[in-house]
Amino acid sequence: MGRSAASIADIVDAHHHFYDTNEKHYAFLKSLGASPYLPEQYASSVGDLPISRSVHIDAMPDRGLAEVEWIESLVAAGRAPTVAAIVAACNLADDDVDAQLTALVAASSKVRGIRFMVDYEGPFDGGKNATHIAVSRHGNDYIRDTTGPAQSFERGFALLASHSLSFDLQCSPLQLDAAAALIARHPDVPVVVDHLGKVRHLAVDGSVAEAAKLAVWRAGLAKLAALPNVFVKLSMLGYVVPGWHEDAKKEAFVRDLVREVIGLFGVHRSMFASNWHQNGAAANADGADATGPTMPQLYASFHDWVSDFSEADRHALFAGTAATFYRI
Repeated sequence: MGRSAASIADIVDAHHHFYDTNEKHYAFLKSLGASPYLPEQYASSVGDLPISRSVHIDAMPDRGLAEVEWIESLVAAGRAPTVAAIVAACNLADDDVDAQLTALVAASSKVRGIRFMVDYEGPFDGGKNATHIAVSRHGNDYIRDTTGPAQSFERGFALLASHSLSFDLQCSPLQLDAAAALIARHPDVPVVVDHLGKVRHLAVDGSVAEAAKLAVWRAGLAKLAALPNVFVKLSMLGYVVPGWHEDAKKEAFVRDLVREVIGLFGVHRSMFASNWHQNGAAANADGADATGPTMPQLYASFHDWVSDFSEADRHALFAGTAATFYRI
C-alpha cells in the first residue's frame, strides 16, 4: 500500500487472542481445526509496531477461568509482556454467574471485563447467517428474546457493575437495537461494541439489499452511540468488506465507514484494534476472505485514514481510549 505506521507514537492493541489447542480448556476450539497461536507468534506479527500494552480477549475457551489462569502463567513467565488487561469468557446466563465473576477477578488482577459472544440470527448454519459458531454451544438469542435464558443473561449482565467489570458486546446488527435497550437499563456497566458492530460481507455494489443492511446497522449503532457508557472497536474490517485491503474502491468505502463510526462515538469512545490471531486473513475477516493485511499494513492504513486528525485525537484512537476503557 506504500504506507508506513512509523509515525504512530504508541499503540494499545485493544483486541487480540492467544490460544493453545493442546490445553484441555480449548477442546471446542480444537474441534474447529484451530492450531495454537502463542505470544511469540503475536510478537512476530507485531514487528516494529510500538505496541506498549495490549488487551487479551477470550478465545472461546471451554472454561473462562482456566483461560485466565493460562494467560496469567504466560505473563508470569515473561512470554506476554504487553498484556495489561484480560477480557474473560463467562456465560452471564449461568445460575452461578456471581461466583464465576468472583473467581475470575480473583484469578488475575488484569481481568477488566467479560466477553460472551451473542451474535444470533437463527440456528447456526455454517456461516450463511450471522450467527457465530460460539453461539451453537447454547443456541440462545440472549439479546432479543424475552424468555427465561435472556432474563437470566440480563441478571448476569447487571452483576458486572458490582465486580467493576466491563462488557465486550459482539452481536449481529439485527441485535444492536435491543442491545441498546439492554445497556440503557444498566448505565453503570461500561460496554464496548466489538468489530464496528459487525455489519457483514458488503460487496460495495450499491444494491438495494446492501443499503437496507447498512440502514439497520446505522440505526442500531446510533442508538448505542447515544449511550455515554458505550464505546466501539474499529477492527475486523475484512468481515465488513472482504478484500478491502486489495481494492481501492472497497478500501475507500471501509475508510468512510470507520470515519463515520468515529463521528458517531467521538475519538474518546473509539479505539483501533488488531483482532490479531492465527494470521492476517483470520484477524481481518473471520473466514470471509482468504487473505488479509499484515499487522503493520493494517495500522498503516488506520493511520492514513485519520492522518488529518489532530495528534491528540490520533493518540486517543490508537492508545488513549483503550487505556481509559480497560483501566491500564
